[in-house]
Amino acid sequence: MPHRNAAQDHAVITNSMTLAFGHQLAATWLELHPDASAAQLVGFLEEQSLRARAAAAEVYVAKERMSKEEAMALLEREIRSYRALMREELSTGDLSLPNVT
Repeated sequence: MPHRNAAQDHAVITNSMTLAFGHQLAATWLELHPDASAAQLVGFLEEQSLRARAAAAEVYVAKERMSKEEAMALLEREIRSYRALMREELSTGDLSLPNVT
């Protein structure tokens, strides 16, 4: 196993859980909506993402004493779009996820 520090270990575990949850959410939604299009699935996932972001903003407001606007701006920076990078990596078949050997 490659040498990683605690932050890298945490990132690997978080990534695993996030991808597993996203996969299960999409698969379950498609089971319930078998005639849905890919665009409808993406719309559903986007709606869930926006709801989660609003909930995270509430946490920042309550715990960090930020205004809602400050919290949303922080989240926009933290949850920036990775679509261009993902598109590039997926087009080559090499999504850059940590390897564990």
